[in-house]
Amino acid sequence: MTLPTAFAETTRFSTSHAEMRIRMLNLYRRYIRHSREFVNNYDLDIPTSEVKTKIRQEFEKHRHVNDLAVQNVMYMKGQMEFQELVNFWKQKCHVMKYFENFDYYDKAAKNSFVQRFLKGAD
Repeated sequence: MTLPTAFAETTRFSTSHAEMRIRMLNLYRRYIRHSREFVNNYDLDIPTSEVKTKIRQEFEKHRHVNDLAVQNVMYMKGQMEFQELVNFWKQKCHVMKYFENFDYYDKAAKNSFVQRFLKGAD
C-alpha cells in the first residue's frame, strides 16, 4: 500500500535553470523507475518498454521551453501527475489516453474481437 504523502513534494520554485534541470531529470527518473508498477497497477495491455518510450516522448516534447516560470509550472504538473499515478488515483481510461496514437495499441484494437465482429469477420 502506498501512503498518499509518500511522493508528495512541497511547492517550491526553482530559481535557476541548472536547479530546474536537476529537478526535471529526477522526476524523469522517478517516472522511469515506476513504469513497470504503472503497467501492473493499471493492468495495461502495453509492454513496459512502450510506457518508457511514451514517458520519454512527453518529456522531450517540452525540452526546448526556456522560460523558467513555465518550467516551474510544468514541473509541478508533472509531479502531481506522478503522484496521482503512483497512488492509483487515476482510472485505466485516464492512463490509456496517453497511448491513443501508439501503433501497438492501435494494432491490438483493430484485431480485437469487437472490431472483427463489427466488420463481419469470422
